[in-house]
Amino acid sequence: MWMVFALEIFAFAMMFVGVAYLRRTQPAVFHTGQSALDARMGLGLTLSLLTSGWLTAEGVHAFRASRFERSRRFYGGAALMGLVFVGLKIAEYSSKSRAGYGLGVNDFWDLYFLATGFHFIHVLVGLGLIAYVGARVGKTTFEDPETTVGGTALFWHMCDLAWFFLFPLFFARP
Repeated sequence: MWMVFALEIFAFAMMFVGVAYLRRTQPAVFHTGQSALDARMGLGLTLSLLTSGWLTAEGVHAFRASRFERSRRFYGGAALMGLVFVGLKIAEYSSKSRAGYGLGVNDFWDLYFLATGFHFIHVLVGLGLIAYVGARVGKTTFEDPETTVGGTALFWHMCDLAWFFLFPLFFARP
């Protein structure tokens, strides 16, 4: 689990370096692309992930205290807020596509869609894990509860962490 986590963080770090490089080498392209992004949308995405991460952590605490029904409710809330992120991201991608932005337009949009798309795939996987664990909490015995429950939360928090870098790198204007 830790090896996967380290490899994922490395992959995201490479993207962050790419964003920083683009900002430095093509500031006009970066600024023009960035001006087409809606910071309010970015904030909504951030708040939905932050809330989902908090609910996941509370679900883990409830699980460890053998409060399984409470844990399931927290996991359900975490999944719901994760779905809010997914809905917002799909709406944003659709809006950008209708406006003519996408892969192949320029380096900014290539990097934006690749980095946030990579993150989006991780969010979908994380939602699947949260739904799986949340549905099973207190109903079945996990072979390794700490890895299953804690590992799912760790993966979800890695998604949070990656977004906390992507949001300011793309949405924050100097």
